[in-house]
This record gives sequence, structure tokens and C-alpha cells, in this order.
Amino acid sequence: MKSSHPSRIRVLIVDDHPFLRQGVTLSIQTADDLELCGEAPDSTTAIRLEEETRPDVVVTDLTLPDKSGLELIHILHERRPGLNILVLSMHEEDLYAERCLRAGAKGYLMKSKAPDHLVNAIREVAAGRIYVSGNLAQRLLQILTQQANTPTSERPDSLKELSNREFEVFELIGRGKTAKEIAHMLGISSKTVDVHRVRIRDKLNIQTNPDLIHHAVRWVQAHEGGTVV
Repeated sequence: MKSSHPSRIRVLIVDDHPFLRQGVTLSIQTADDLELCGEAPDSTTAIRLEEETRPDVVVTDLTLPDKSGLELIHILHERRPGLNILVLSMHEEDLYAERCLRAGAKGYLMKSKAPDHLVNAIREVAAGRIYVSGNLAQRLLQILTQQANTPTSERPDSLKELSNREFEVFELIGRGKTAKEIAHMLGISSKTVDVHRVRIRDKLNIQTNPDLIHHAVRWVQAHEGGTVV
């Protein structure tokens, strides 16, 4: 790790894969204006290190072992509203990026694009600017225009009508987590998870819990390049 220098952008990495953290570290080390101030394999460690090291930028994955990345963004944003957060994720940006930005992140970068764009993305969010791909920027502008002119009841893609918490529960259901496991990961009760399930089913017009599980599993597999069953 580089010695601290006041003019450098201090970066905290949050990812549960050591190999990926190493890749981000190597990218940071190639830039004279960037400095690694910490690495965290989970949200709990990230929250502690953010308080101890006060980074300029947090680079975080969305899939973490203890809390979801969206939950971590919420927590960090509430604790330090001025903190610049860049999401570096394998998840497709079409749905996740918009939610991350609403939660408080300043940027979203696909891991497949990281080798060529990570350093610039860190610089952009460190300067307080939003960093997303050109395609996503155009799509978000289109969404804002459509939402301004279209009644909520007529908007397409009901999955986007889920709240962030409902979306987190939906995704974890798709990853095979039980209600108890979801409750533990999100810091809520199992009863609250059940309430979210009912609301998700209602918004997605799904009749039964088995149908919800099947729908969620198919969605997760489709968005991670797996085989849809």
C-alpha cells in the first residue's frame, strides 16, 4: 500500500473475493493520484474501515456475504452523505445501476469494463460527478422523460416498481435464501420478510410462494448469465 499523501484520492475496496480486490489494488497502484487506504471482505468490515480511514471513494461490489451492497450504500450514505461511492459489479447495469444511484452511489461500473475504465471512474466520482456508461446515461434520461409523462399504473416492467428493500428480498429469494437467512442478512425479522414477500407477489401478480421462488430464480440466473430453468 502507498504511504499516505494529502493530494491523493484515498480508496476503500469492498469485495468478498481476494482476487478481485487484488485486481482493483493493482489498478490503483498504476495511478499516482490514487491511494489504497483499506480492503474489506464484507459490509461490517467496510463500515468500520470507512469510519477509521475516512476514504474519499468507496469501491464496492453488490453481492456481499453479510449485507447486500444496496444496504451498505444506504448505511454509508446515511452516516456520511458526502461520501463518494462507486459500485463495481458483475450485475448488469440495466436495473441495478438506477437503484444504486437512488440509494446514494455516485457511479456504476461493470467488472467486465473495469480494466479500461476503473481509474477514470474513481476520479470522476471523487470529483463529485456521476459515472455511468454512455448507454446507461441515455437510458436514464429516457426513463426520467417517460416517468414525467406516463401515469404510474401504465409504466412497463413491474419489477422496477419494487422498493429497494423488496428488490433485495426478491433477489435473495432468487439466490435460494430462506426467510430466516434473508432476515439475518438484511437485519430485519422473518415476519417482515414475509410481509415483503406478499407485497412482491402482489406487485408482480404472482399467486403463490413457489411461483415467486421460481420467478426469482429465473430472474437471477438470466441476469448473471446462467441457465434459465
